[in-house]
Amino acid sequence: MENGQLMHPEEYLFYNTVRIRDIELLTGLEFFTDRTVWSLDVALRLRTAINEELWQLEELRAGETGGLIRLFPKLSKKNVSKPLFKLGDKVGNRWIINGMIGSGGYGQIYYAIDERSEEQLGVAIKTESKIRKGKTSKRMILEQKVLLRLQGRSHAPLMWGSGSTSKVNYIIMQLLSKNLSDIRKQSPYKRFSRSTTGRILIQGIAGLRDLHHIGYIHRDVKPQNICFGLTEVSKHRLIFVDFGLARRYRYNNGQIRPLREGCGFRGTTIYASLRSHEGMDLGPADDLISLYYSAIEMVRGSVPWKRSLHSSDIKMAKFQMQEDDFRAVSKYVGEGFRELGRAVTCMDADDEPNYYELQKIMMEFTANRPLSDPYDWDNDFEEVLQENHLNRHLRF
Repeated sequence: MENGQLMHPEEYLFYNTVRIRDIELLTGLEFFTDRTVWSLDVALRLRTAINEELWQLEELRAGETGGLIRLFPKLSKKNVSKPLFKLGDKVGNRWIINGMIGSGGYGQIYYAIDERSEEQLGVAIKTESKIRKGKTSKRMILEQKVLLRLQGRSHAPLMWGSGSTSKVNYIIMQLLSKNLSDIRKQSPYKRFSRSTTGRILIQGIAGLRDLHHIGYIHRDVKPQNICFGLTEVSKHRLIFVDFGLARRYRYNNGQIRPLREGCGFRGTTIYASLRSHEGMDLGPADDLISLYYSAIEMVRGSVPWKRSLHSSDIKMAKFQMQEDDFRAVSKYVGEGFRELGRAVTCMDADDEPNYYELQKIMMEFTANRPLSDPYDWDNDFEEVLQENHLNRHLRF
């Protein structure tokens, strides 16, 4: 496909494999374990990607980090838990803590600079206390396991390394933009244009395909877990984050794991699929449904159930939207948006999505506009202003 619309071939077949220890020697990275086996091709692509990102970040070195940090939302005191690291702490005998970027239920994220680099390059360090509610936390161990397998894919953050102290697990990863929820709130009408939303969906479908291809589902897809890169190389590349709720749904031999009963709710209520509300086991389709619900909020400024107070009311509103055949949410937006809603919600949990066909719907929706074209935040939301001037009903 031209114009970069499809990020990767559908299948990856590699025959020369190397162990993580060999990859550490090849790339200069450090990881928890040497047990995972990667392909040599992935290792080489990872080294190339990291070199490109580091070269671009040279322009954002120490003298300009103030501007870099301002790309992230300010933190209110009520949202900041007790810091796990202090300013100036050294992590992994290499990375110097230079400030906190964010804090929440997922843990804490810090901005750090590389002591070994003359350019003082910046990275993000995601941390999590080893003990949560009296139990040893395994969430970040799962996340680094998933991230390791995603290295070399376009829509996952680059991972410089991972490790632990006596009290903290941490992952050193690529520094990213604000998440899409924060960016949307900067828009004059708290929404994105149809073109930007459609291209986010095209890239989001590709990113979920990559995750599903390695046998995992995300289970918490939402705008807060979607970012873009910061450099010229990555600024128009969508990147998924926070794989702490991910689950393997397919064995290494390609066989789908049997669906379970009584699984309980997983995800975030506003964006969760109906199956999650029912406590059913989830599959790839549920990630795509959550991405679609996220897109409704992006293009309409809200979701129909935003003001619902109870999970049961939100569940009913989602059910009614499907019964209405997505008429209300696609009104003023376009038939392609309605078609995508139908396509993702008609699948069963153990169905294998046709990612290319889903992308094709959005390619037609965006008139095949290149993914590398400016997005709303690149031009002060000019396209959003134009759309709302022509039709003030676009926003819920």
